[in-house]
Amino acid sequence: MRNLPQITNLLFGIIAQICVTLLAGRMKLRNLIRTLLLGSTLLFVANGAVPAAPLVVTVQGPETETDARYDYDHAVIHLALEKTRAEYGDFIIKETPIGQNSQRALAAAANGSYKNYVIKASANNELANLVGMVPCPVDLGIVGYRVAFASNKTKASLTSVETLEDLKKFNVVQGIGWLDTAILRHHGFDVRTIGDHNSMFRMVALNRVDLFPRGANELKAEWETHMSILNLAYDEGVALYYPLPRFLVTSKSNTELIERLNKGLIRAYNDRSLIALWQREYGSSIKFVKLGSRKIFRLTNPHISELDPAWKEYIFDPFTYDRTEQATTR
Repeated sequence: MRNLPQITNLLFGIIAQICVTLLAGRMKLRNLIRTLLLGSTLLFVANGAVPAAPLVVTVQGPETETDARYDYDHAVIHLALEKTRAEYGDFIIKETPIGQNSQRALAAAANGSYKNYVIKASANNELANLVGMVPCPVDLGIVGYRVAFASNKTKASLTSVETLEDLKKFNVVQGIGWLDTAILRHHGFDVRTIGDHNSMFRMVALNRVDLFPRGANELKAEWETHMSILNLAYDEGVALYYPLPRFLVTSKSNTELIERLNKGLIRAYNDRSLIALWQREYGSSIKFVKLGSRKIFRLTNPHISELDPAWKEYIFDPFTYDRTEQATTR
């Protein structure tokens, strides 16, 4: 306990006062009992016998009723807190109400709108000015591999794509506040942004926009949720890649929580429990999108040039993972 020295000194003071008053014959039995009870209570607190209230941590709730994008994030936060339970104590995780998009969630995290609010955000050069960051890429880099939802008509047209310039002829939709928009525009893509996640699937199905790129770890679950939309399909021939580290972030004032999450994530990565969680949550989607059979166009991310490059040591190679899975199943 961090205030143990102060409590110990106070106990010694109480004991010394008891001795003095007993010798002087001035302490009544009732007062002696009260003083001993106070000393006992302090001793229990010093030894951790009186449990502290659990730490309440708030996480981002789904944007819609069918939105499962944050399930992995919640599991990662729980894992990091569990890895540090012995040192920092118990915890409770609560979700925000349904309906908050990424831009609003980031503003809420920066402002401390919810108690110990932790979300995942794409790291960039300016993010550290806004929030406190836990500099471990919790997706282990897989979200930087982008595969697209499209209409059946657009999917057929994509079979003729041979170069990046060919791909740029197709316009793209992304969410408001996503760093992907800035990256894609930097490289010459025509990008439209909207705030409603579900609407993006309908837009591509109706040919109002050509492509809705998603992380390779996200496509399978979202396809299974939205495959009933008439004329919705997903491309199977090309993919984009750009470095897109995503960190856990919270209010800068939550310094102890940032420290705790950082310790927990490093421990989970080193004992491979984070990788096991990643494989359990994302492995089936990585196999589903078949990155190895696609033309992959690699782009730079000019918005992370000032980040400490230490995050790169936590990147997990999906191609190595895919080959390992293939060898295991033979």
